Amino acid sequence: MRSEILEGAKPESIPIEKQEETPIFDWRQVKRWGLDPASLPPGSEIRFRVPTVWELYGSYIIGTIVVLIAQLLLIAGLLQSRARLRRADNTIRTREAALRVSYERIRQMAGRLINAQEAARAEIARDLHDDVCQKLTTVSVGVGSLKSATGSLDDPMMQEDISELDRETQAAFESIRRLSHELHPATLRLLGLPPALRSHCQEIAKRHGVQVLFNGDGIGTLHPDVAVCFFRIAQESLRNSVVHGGAKEMTVTLGREGDELDLTVEDDGRGFDVAAVRTDGRGLGLVTMEERVNLVGGHMSIASVPGRGTTVRVRGPANPQPPN
Repeated sequence: MRSEILEGAKPESIPIEKQEETPIFDWRQVKRWGLDPASLPPGSEIRFRVPTVWELYGSYIIGTIVVLIAQLLLIAGLLQSRARLRRADNTIRTREAALRVSYERIRQMAGRLINAQEAARAEIARDLHDDVCQKLTTVSVGVGSLKSATGSLDDPMMQEDISELDRETQAAFESIRRLSHELHPATLRLLGLPPALRSHCQEIAKRHGVQVLFNGDGIGTLHPDVAVCFFRIAQESLRNSVVHGGAKEMTVTLGREGDELDLTVEDDGRGFDVAAVRTDGRGLGLVTMEERVNLVGGHMSIASVPGRGTTVRVRGPANPQPPN
């Protein structure tokens, strides 16, 4: 309108326009009188309104909260990772310690195995030299004497020499057969486990003057490795009973339930502390027996009390399945 007047228009010629009225309120008075802004007329304009903290800094607050949550999640993840690393480190340290102990034990066992092997070789060599060789030397001397003899075969002296030569030959044969049986009995390969164990029990009883009872027949077919394993365990158990336990009566029981083979060797010897023997490293024979059983998928238990004898029990599959 002002521009129209400046352009020369008369005021009375300018039409009056109706202006839209907008209620205006002072925010300070609204707060003072406790008015509810929602109760004000629609379209009201509130002036001098002081914005809230959320209105001024809402975006910053949201951003800060998001950053804090992200940091908390990151810290929680780092703490969890740290805990896992600590557990893993503790597990690794524990396993390293166990491996070190196992390594030392294996080294000690390897040394004892070498010594045991050398001792076995020395014992075999001693038996061959002091027993078999001496008997064969006597036989050789006797044969030489017979060759140079001028008397008749019917002569009593000649007959006595021949009889002595026969006795020495039989003794040499028995010594060689005993060594061969201890190394690997032919009965086990030809007749099976029960006859081989029965024969070995009889041989132990005869050689050491003790009583050895054997019970076990009709166990069916066995895997060759299982037969050798059970025979060696019975052989070692009987030897320990006689040599270390001083036993006078022993019982070997062999049975079968389904595909499970059972062997029990009991004696009335001195017995021993199983835990102490395992701890001080003297139980090389026990470890060897246990490893034999493990190889065929079985398990072994030893019950012994000083002064009350020893019982060795072995259980394993008669025909183990080959590994995949």
